[in-house]
Amino acid sequence: MFLGSWPSTPDDWPRLVRPTLYEVTGLCAALSFATDALNLSDWLAGV
Repeated sequence: MFLGSWPSTPDDWPRLVRPTLYEVTGLCAALSFATDALNLSDWLAGV
């Protein structure tokens, strides 16, 4: 998973920033919460 890079870093540094398991778990939880909130919003709106 590519999250970002720093163009000004020295050439011998890796250009990829790799997420930790904690960050990936948090992102999955946030996406799940947002999906549930959107589904609830649609249901309440009667769509």
